[in-house]
Amino acid sequence: MRLSRYTDIGLRALLYVGVREERVSAREVSDAFNVSRDHVTKSLQGLVSFGALTSAPGRNGGFTLDQDLRDIRLGQLIRKLEPSLALAECFTPHSTCPMTPSCELASALYEAQESFFDSLDQYSVADLIERDRPALIQLSYDRAS
Repeated sequence: MRLSRYTDIGLRALLYVGVREERVSAREVSDAFNVSRDHVTKSLQGLVSFGALTSAPGRNGGFTLDQDLRDIRLGQLIRKLEPSLALAECFTPHSTCPMTPSCELASALYEAQESFFDSLDQYSVADLIERDRPALIQLSYDRAS
């Protein structure tokens, strides 16, 4: 499975906001990760929709945490952010594969995908920040100054 750029940026942005523990602009996140501000803004808005962040509009606006990062499970977050979790055509509602109704490949892929998410759900976003706190702090303050 490969995460979309939207999800990848969203995860990194949430780690960044989480380590800063203050209002952060989309431009700041964009600069920190050297990615398009438009991409960052879309991902940050997805995190707002998820309930992880709140946004304040305007010149002094930005994004802040709206949820305890210990309560956000990584698998749950990826399930929400990822535009498509279809590993194969048979995972889509409009599959044209004639084997879809009885295919064991689909069952095996689905089981593997569930194991993947079960494994990710063992981690909270706070766990990830704690493991990489020194590097994340350094990144966030290098870019902020």
